Parts: sequence; C-alpha cells; structure tokens
Amino acid sequence: MIGTILREAGERASNCSVLITAAACFLWFAGDMWPAGAQTALSAEEARLVEFGKEIFKSKAVCQYCHKWDASGDQGYGGNALSLRATHLTPEQLTEVVKCGRPGTGMPYHDRFAYTDKRCYGHTREEMGKDMPPAGNDFLSQREVDAVVKYLFAKAVGRGPATYEDCIDFWGTNTRQCDPMKQ
Repeated sequence: MIGTILREAGERASNCSVLITAAACFLWFAGDMWPAGAQTALSAEEARLVEFGKEIFKSKAVCQYCHKWDASGDQGYGGNALSLRATHLTPEQLTEVVKCGRPGTGMPYHDRFAYTDKRCYGHTREEMGKDMPPAGNDFLSQREVDAVVKYLFAKAVGRGPATYEDCIDFWGTNTRQCDPMKQ
C-alpha cells in the first residue's frame, strides 16, 4: 500500500514537473516575442550611459565606420561588418567581442591588455598567430565598453531597420544625413 501511494505521488509530481517545465519554456520564449519598442523606459542614469555609449560608438571607437551609423553592418575596411541589429549575442558576449575583437576577422580589439594573457578567448597573442585580430584605433576603459554595449542593446540589437527617428537620434536635427529617410 505504501508503495502504491509513493508511486502515485511520484507520477503526480512527474506530471506536475512537466507542466512547470512547459510553462517556464513558454514564458522564456514569450519574452522574446515582445517588440523591442515595448521595453521599459530608461532611468536618467541609464539614458546618460546610453548617450555616452553612442558617442563612443560614433567617435572614439569609430564602430560606425564598419557597422554603419545604425549598426546594420556593411562592408568596412576589415571586411564584412556584421549587423548588430540582428545579432544573437548576449550583452556578456558582445562585451567580450568589443574587448577582444574577433579572431580571424577585421573586428579589432579595444582592451589594452587583450591577448597579453588568456583573458580573450583563452589565448595569448603568440597562440593566435595569423588569426590575431587588429588593435582598435583607441583602447576603451571598462566603463566605455559597458556604455557601448548598453547603447547597442537600447538602440539597435533586436530592432528592425532603422527609422528616420533613429537617424535624427543619432545625427541630430542639424544635418541632411537623414533626409533620404523622410517619409
């Protein structure tokens, strides 16, 4: 009798765990279905960090030269720059790419100490050989890297094609850069 009760309890628990797992999967994937514009508003501090990240993207790290102003990717001096709007990288992975570049590609590293030890993909400069990515035109602090990643996730990653409003947000109103996007 005790064995029957325990067996039945185990079957109920098993059925319950299947339902819980299914519900958790639904909620996980449902979170990806919300449009990017439905994200919560940024706090004042986050907005300042995003603006700082935009300036690093635009001027110091000059990411826009390869990835374009809207992060949609393009032919750059180092080859095909991937679309950051369509990336599936997590913030942590994108941080690593900004700091360490992409081995075997033209994506430069922006960490002053990249490849001096095994902090980048577990390899040193000597181990990278011909796959060593180029150095960026300027090195970035951790705060600057974090700001660029925050900017990209706030304004580009997971969004569709850039809009006129995106263009004005990037370039400002005192430019004709956005005129072709007017509707």
